[in-house]
Amino acid sequence: MKSLFIALLIFAVSFIFLTGVALADGSAEAFAVAGSDLTMQGSKIPMGVIPQDLKFPQLIPYFGPDNPGFRFRPLADILLYGNVFTIGSLQASLSNEMLKANELERVTNVKALKQVVTIIYTGKKNIADKRYQRRGYVMAKAGKGFTSLDALQLTLLIANKLGSNTVHVTRQGVDFSMYATGWGVGLGGVAGSLNAKQDGGQVASGMLGWSTGKSGANKDPWIQGIALEPLP
Repeated sequence: MKSLFIALLIFAVSFIFLTGVALADGSAEAFAVAGSDLTMQGSKIPMGVIPQDLKFPQLIPYFGPDNPGFRFRPLADILLYGNVFTIGSLQASLSNEMLKANELERVTNVKALKQVVTIIYTGKKNIADKRYQRRGYVMAKAGKGFTSLDALQLTLLIANKLGSNTVHVTRQGVDFSMYATGWGVGLGGVAGSLNAKQDGGQVASGMLGWSTGKSGANKDPWIQGIALEPLP
């Protein structure tokens, strides 16, 4: 009986050891395959998908909360396919109320609608070839559900009103503010008690009525720039 017990023990230990080796080999092989796939993907994406001669606009500095909200759009995205806008395209999506709030009048003259405003957005080193003089500083903020594009359009229209057809956009960001609203009607009461040892108790409250409330955050995009006039 003793020899049988020893034989069973040796068999059990051998089985556990061999199973562990097999599992270790299998997991190591799977990890190695996964690792090689990741390495291969990591080397192919930068060289094969993105052409080396494709250039993107430089990002404008952003000043605002970490989560700027869905109404914010980086200026580099807006200007990705061109930095020239006509007066007609700028005011096309803006309401009369927005224009009036920024002391702007809707342009209807056909010739004036075709005038263009150019945005400088790649940094000071790229505007040294021309001489400019300042016509003024411009900025606009998009509130009440409007977007960064609306703020940009207002900024360019304000610059055009100042007699400028070139704007150097210097900053963009988001104004962050909290809001809360609520109302309610009710009748309530509160009751409390202590136990005999005075080391604990209970408090209860009740209310008859109704109430509602709402809270959230406003994230209004804004853009600042300098209205310029090229010199001869």
